[in-house]
Amino acid sequence: MGRESADDDELAWVSGVLGGHVDGPSQSYLCRPGLDRPELLVPLRPRSVAAGSMRRFHDDRSAKQRLVVMAGQLLGRTGALDRAPGDRLDVTPFALVESLARALGEPELIAAVSLGPRRRNRKPVLQLLRPDGRTVGFAKVGWSPLTTELITNEARWLRHVDGRMPNSTAAPAVLVDRMFGSNHVAVTGPVDTPAFSRRRGPLGPDTLAALARLGTNERATVGDSAMVAEFADSAVSAAVAVDRLVERHGAQVVEFGMWHGDLTPWNTATSHGVSSIWDWEFADDHRPVGFDALHIAFELVRRRAAGNERAAVDSIERNAADILGSLAKGPAVDAIVDLYFCELLAREQRLAGEGWEPAHLGALDTELIAALDRRLR
Repeated sequence: MGRESADDDELAWVSGVLGGHVDGPSQSYLCRPGLDRPELLVPLRPRSVAAGSMRRFHDDRSAKQRLVVMAGQLLGRTGALDRAPGDRLDVTPFALVESLARALGEPELIAAVSLGPRRRNRKPVLQLLRPDGRTVGFAKVGWSPLTTELITNEARWLRHVDGRMPNSTAAPAVLVDRMFGSNHVAVTGPVDTPAFSRRRGPLGPDTLAALARLGTNERATVGDSAMVAEFADSAVSAAVAVDRLVERHGAQVVEFGMWHGDLTPWNTATSHGVSSIWDWEFADDHRPVGFDALHIAFELVRRRAAGNERAAVDSIERNAADILGSLAKGPAVDAIVDLYFCELLAREQRLAGEGWEPAHLGALDTELIAALDRRLR
């Protein structure tokens, strides 16, 4: 099912991706913000499930947002969520949920369905709950070549880091990784997301370096690196003078390893000195140690306001040495920044034309190309 049909009727698209409906008792959902543009389907019964499906904490939540989440949990537990803003939807069980219930040995699974705002890698994410409101796991459904690639990559890297994460970090386990019809489904276990998680956790330079070294850790010159070879053979080379990048940084030695790919405060929850980290879809190897530190800083500025791409790029240029700290010094800082901008550009090119264009984000590729052109001249 393509983007055009999804735009026509998003609920029909969701139902199709989840395999349609099977016979069974009807489940009542609260559809937010509404049936015409669904972002979240919250099961209203049992009340313990309604409360559990409203539990959405991470390190980026403000105190006000945490209170709103806790109020939503209270509404779910008291039944008052029935009168919350949004539309009501009554449907029989989704075929995918029934299939996952059998695969997980959980015969009474109930799913909350999250779509989030319209974005290019949009996909259904199912929070799978027991009737008592406890979360069994989260299922992501790859319904297009891009989303299937991302989900497959996430499952691969989660298996790679399983049992190897640094002491102050944790990642979910892969519970199911299989095809469902023509779609790829991966289920990961729950992670600890306490109501009072905090951003100022242990994700400092030492921890980020330890994470990076879970990959193929090596020191190499930029000119001989695998990622520069990738850029030269991709669409990046049509927009950026990769030869000038090699001319400027080719002899610079950089430490390479794994990077998470989207390590941000809204993909972590930190409590009691441990940061749980999820959303590993863009994880990759042979990337400079320090990419994760730059990405945290970049996205915190970018998401501050709509159209903030230039400010985010500028902030990395100004503050890279401080952001990287002990992870890189001297000329290596400039090399890592240029490689990071190329990496972001490659991602933008990969996402182009996929899913829905996000209204809350500006044209990042334009700002990256302008910055790289200026820097490499």
